[in-house]
Amino acid sequence: MNKLDIPRQSILGLHYSGMHDSSVTIVSVSGEIIYASSLERYSRVKGDGRFPEQILDLIPLENIATVALTNAEKYIVPKDSSSKVHPVALKHSAVADRSHGDKWIKQIDKYFYNKEKVFFNHHLAHASSSFYLSGLDDAICLVYDGGMSNEHYFGGVYFASKKEGIKDIDLFSGQEYSNVTYLYLSVTALLGFTPLRHEGKITGLAALGKVNIDCKDILNSWLENPNEIGIFEWKDMYDDIKIPHIETNIIRAEELQVKLSKFSKEDIAATVQHIAEEHIYIIIKNIKKLNLKSKNICLSGGLFANVKINQKISELGFDNIFVAPPMSDDGTSLGAAYLCLPIEKRPKNTIETMYLGNDDKKETLLSKIKELNCIKEKNADKFLAQKLADGKICAIYQGKAEFGPRALGNRTILAPATQSSINDGLNNKLSRTEFMPFAPVIRDIDADKYFILKDGEKNTSRFMTITCRCTKLANEDCPAVIHIDNTARPQIVFKESNELIYNVLTDYADISGKLALVNTSFNIHEEPIVNSHEDAIRGFFESGLDYLYIDGIIVSLEDNLRTHSQYLAKKIKKKEEALKKNLF
Repeated sequence: MNKLDIPRQSILGLHYSGMHDSSVTIVSVSGEIIYASSLERYSRVKGDGRFPEQILDLIPLENIATVALTNAEKYIVPKDSSSKVHPVALKHSAVADRSHGDKWIKQIDKYFYNKEKVFFNHHLAHASSSFYLSGLDDAICLVYDGGMSNEHYFGGVYFASKKEGIKDIDLFSGQEYSNVTYLYLSVTALLGFTPLRHEGKITGLAALGKVNIDCKDILNSWLENPNEIGIFEWKDMYDDIKIPHIETNIIRAEELQVKLSKFSKEDIAATVQHIAEEHIYIIIKNIKKLNLKSKNICLSGGLFANVKINQKISELGFDNIFVAPPMSDDGTSLGAAYLCLPIEKRPKNTIETMYLGNDDKKETLLSKIKELNCIKEKNADKFLAQKLADGKICAIYQGKAEFGPRALGNRTILAPATQSSINDGLNNKLSRTEFMPFAPVIRDIDADKYFILKDGEKNTSRFMTITCRCTKLANEDCPAVIHIDNTARPQIVFKESNELIYNVLTDYADISGKLALVNTSFNIHEEPIVNSHEDAIRGFFESGLDYLYIDGIIVSLEDNLRTHSQYLAKKIKKKEEALKKNLF
């Protein structure tokens, strides 16, 4: 790939923890985001936590003046770790060495030995990523995640304003207070899913079950005594080649599964979701007792990937809610970069898009599709709208990649939402097993017809970060995007933010009379969202979708069946080779 075009004296935000979600953000001295991406998009390994050399090699480092890091430089235990907000103290203090290994700073110095380095507390960087993207004048910032090396805390409450910046109000000690994200992570593993990847499946599964009091007692005891769980250990942290990952103690996990064996998976999921919602509800109530002078709230940290919790928080009486679109650790590289700017240079307006990542040049596309049969169509939006009205599935690749976990129209798969059966069809093509329905995308002018959203929720709904209740018309028109609990996780799209998707929705409404489409991420099963032209072409043919729109060019599967067969053959061969490798 070509070097990125970076202005001189830029700030480079770097999230590298040796664990997961390594990312890089470039911000100019005037506060403009030049580029932001997670390592996983380039390495094709979900949540890749290795040192992001693959991205850094694309950056002219001579144009970087300052490196903003998303961890404290050293681990320090404060004298007072009490919280007025967090409701559940640990039964026994969790004293542990939470410091980074020596290799962490050595890997950073390898690239940046001659650069100014500024270290920010991890959760302050999280708060920055939510507040400065929100456009709000002031806000309470709530941060909650699984914790971080070199950090004593796993979250906390901050007060932010455009005039005075961000100040911590109340922090959550990892030694003294329970962490509900750890409980949620553990339940994800115990139910047979992949921790740090499939928590959303637990959220979806929860709506199919009921809260069980006996199950709640067990899970609450684990919340207060996390040592009773003890199933996880990080492996290959800071390794130059091996991918850092959580290893699960199978024997211990089986012992815990026996304790939960009398409950259904659905009820376990419903119970842990209820505990998490109840936990945050109490935290919010306690925050309100602090009488902080803001009616706005900004959320960040991995817990707030849970869109149902975000909805519950919004219902507690805030005028505006904003969830950082990259709410997990990757977003901290952006937050840290902003903190390096003088307060007067930090963003004042809400961010309108998250199209901040890779943008392949058109020449690379032309070289890759020269052997394909392409459709010459001047009015691509009308063409795609008609195919969608005919029940076809269309992949979209255009412009810069999204930063964060959501596909927001540039690396997206569109499908009609008129039949619930489309979920099964899409899941089969993409080799997915989901309990949440696919998310809807809708124009701003139509959103109120389908979704019950307060004005203060619409800004964050640009980024699919909150669920909401649905209208009767939505249930009639687009059942494929509505969950069993009558909620959906919409993306509201504005014409100025994504003209192609907006125009497709307009033409689709004219043809079908329906206002929303399915929008799901364009990726092969267990791979990150596609990043390059090559990823998109491979993903399209391996998945067997109907049409691919790729930077102004349309490809039909039906017109390229031979190529489709070739990609499938390569995919099968790759699987067979991987199987043999695992066997021997």
